[in-house]
Order: sequence, then C-alpha cells, then structure tokens
Amino acid sequence: MLGAFPLCPGQRLEDTDPVMYAVQFWQDVPLPDPKPFIAPGWAITGKFAYLETRGERQHTYTRDTPFGPLELVATGRYHVDWGDGTTSGPYDVEGRPWPDGQITHTYIDVGTYDVVVTERWSSTWRIGDDGGTLTGLRTEGRIEDFRVEQIQAVVRTERP
Repeated sequence: MLGAFPLCPGQRLEDTDPVMYAVQFWQDVPLPDPKPFIAPGWAITGKFAYLETRGERQHTYTRDTPFGPLELVATGRYHVDWGDGTTSGPYDVEGRPWPDGQITHTYIDVGTYDVVVTERWSSTWRIGDDGGTLTGLRTEGRIEDFRVEQIQAVVRTERP
C-alpha cells in the first residue's frame, strides 16, 4: 500500500495526482515529538510510575495543491519501552501525572533505565472527493537514565 512506508531520503514522488500530493505531503509534515516525563524524576520499586507523554495525539495540516486544498489529519498512538525489558501500548490517551494518569508501570528492580516513548502516526487525507489513509511515520521521546530506587521503612523501639 502506497504510504505505508516512508520514502528513502532524497527520493520524491511525482506530483501527478491527488494521491501523490497526499503521500508527498505526509512524508514532509513536521509531526510533534513526545516529551516524556515521570514525576518527580525518579520512581520507587513496587509503586506505579505515572508517565506524562507531553505530546500531541492529533494535528491537522493543510496545503494548497493544483487539485484543491489538501487536508491531513494525523493521529498518534503511544508505545512505551520502559527500559527494563517491558513494553506497553498502544495508548490512545495522553499520559498524565499521578493520580489521574493512565500510562503506568511498576518497576521491580533498582537501577537506571532508558524510557522510550514512540508515537506511531496514521493520517486521513482529503482533496475534494479524493481521500484515504496513510501510515508508517513515527516520532520518539526519551527519558535517559531514569532512576528507580527502593525505600525501606525502619521501625525503632526505644528501650528504657
């Protein structure tokens, strides 16, 4: 399917029909990157870490063409690599902070992890009566060296 895979760098399609204009525009749109964050900047083993994606799930782009105005409505879905061998997604929601966040993970082991949030994009497009769907683009955001610690309670008893 045309548009399912990006073009090789430096390659261009001929702009001979509405489909070609849509595919070329899809390859050129500046899709937003997620900017992930987990407050307060570290996590505790055994407790939920709430991922804030700080991205944008939908964006509309327009361009004039010889066939009339072209409109692309890009929609992203989040996929998360938590850095500890666990992945999750797709998510059709923005990640939010505690206590309302829907993208969560519980770390088991102490350490530092690279958390990678990949947003996979699809788009519907329309030029007059022509339209379709395009896929295959991705953007990415990272949290490098995300620290996970363990907290242990200590009970002290006083002796007389």
